[in-house]
Amino acid sequence: RMIEGMWCLTYVHVLVVVSTRLVNGMRITGTWSTKNGPVSVLAKFGFQQTDPLETKNKHSRGFIYGNVSSEEVYTSRAVLFIVPQTLLSSFFLDSVYGQTCESMLQNVSRLAFETKCMPEGKGDIMRWVPCPKGSLCEDETDPTKVIKGYQMTLRIEEPYTPEYWYVLLVGCNLDANCSWIPSAGDISVSYDIWLTNGSPLLQYLNPFTHQFSFDEQDSAEMYLIFLLLYVILCLCQWRALYLVQQPRMLPRQKLLTCIIATKTVGLILQSINVVVFAYDGRGVVIARLCGEMCRSWSVCVLCLLLILLSRGWSFNDVSSSSSNRVTVLIWAILTTAHFALLFVNFFFIDDILHDIDVFKSWPGYGMLVIRMIEALWFLTEMRTSIDKEQDDDKAEFLAHIGAGYLVWFVYPSGLGVIVSFISVLWRFKIILAITTIANFLAIACLVHLFWPTGVNKRYFLADVSFYRRMNRANSAEMEDFEQLLIANEMRSDSDFPPEDNFQGI
Repeated sequence: RMIEGMWCLTYVHVLVVVSTRLVNGMRITGTWSTKNGPVSVLAKFGFQQTDPLETKNKHSRGFIYGNVSSEEVYTSRAVLFIVPQTLLSSFFLDSVYGQTCESMLQNVSRLAFETKCMPEGKGDIMRWVPCPKGSLCEDETDPTKVIKGYQMTLRIEEPYTPEYWYVLLVGCNLDANCSWIPSAGDISVSYDIWLTNGSPLLQYLNPFTHQFSFDEQDSAEMYLIFLLLYVILCLCQWRALYLVQQPRMLPRQKLLTCIIATKTVGLILQSINVVVFAYDGRGVVIARLCGEMCRSWSVCVLCLLLILLSRGWSFNDVSSSSSNRVTVLIWAILTTAHFALLFVNFFFIDDILHDIDVFKSWPGYGMLVIRMIEALWFLTEMRTSIDKEQDDDKAEFLAHIGAGYLVWFVYPSGLGVIVSFISVLWRFKIILAITTIANFLAIACLVHLFWPTGVNKRYFLADVSFYRRMNRANSAEMEDFEQLLIANEMRSDSDFPPEDNFQGI
């Protein structure tokens, strides 16, 4: 009860934190003021490679469009920049004297186009803000190139390879000598900006890639495919429970059903998030977080089930209930630490400026250490169970289970090493695919091992005891039937007179 109460409090706390810290998707909204700092990073977005076959209307380009305005009129102005990842470092160089606008923007000035001071620039990557309320930004000289209903539109072309671009608001201005100087006074703006891969006028052609950054494209299709696989697995587990010829569900089947149901619910929530995100560019943050919690919880319960099985639970009657309670308590401590690290990584470690994922942060390292502790625990218990087993067939069966699921326990460490050599633009999709498939195969194998009519049922204690009881009941019924036949035969013999009477006649 204490553990359940702790989990409830943690869940409520996380929901409150997420509600107050709205994580916008690829539609970014908010306010910014120069008094909060000279530079603010609004978003990071991976733009796809432009289709080389498009020559005239390049609809596969990246689009940044929206409104940046203010209720007040200012004599000075700030600037909105769209900069590639290769130029981002110049905005955050460390200096004992502090950075000036001139030193901060010298690299961007070689690329940017501005009608008065930078007419030779080839990149349409800046807009003066705030834009006049109710009209186009002053840089938008051709209204036909602006998405209808918005004040500005920028287009990004990546002819060779996908790349991350950043949306920045900078409190700097150009003076009469075309030198960068800090913006005068306090400038406050409200922004509502969309970032898309492809023209917003042709969103219907591929709705599951339009709103998504390149590193998250195809994730919606992956979630929906995985959801379909788990729905099929749910039907298989329902069939297995139907075939169990016992009045009560076996404990191992309860845990396995909990794992499958939780994982399926998590995928439903994550699928809802990505489908809504494809529509509005924001998604459902609560659904995303709850889906991730369900996914992590199902993996943790799967670890518990495997550790209990490695201790001989459901295989023999050696493991006592008291030792199993200790096992569950230790597992609960490890799981609590895992979720604490997961929340720290989600809320405090995520950095828009750096490529930090679960394999490159100290909470991620902590979660991998917990996974390795559980792997060693599983291996030790399985080795002990195999050594104590006197039945050679069952010992071989346990060895196969131990070898297969030990790979599942340790594969995240190897995956972390492999993905460190893979571009960040592809890393998320690879990690998502490998981890989800690995978990699905691990759960599907347990459904097969626990199948009530399969060949493996003879190794499980509950099944053996049940069938022994059935055999004893059948034997008793057969003995009663034989006694009844003998009694009937004796009564039928008593109905006839003795043979001496016939001879006398």
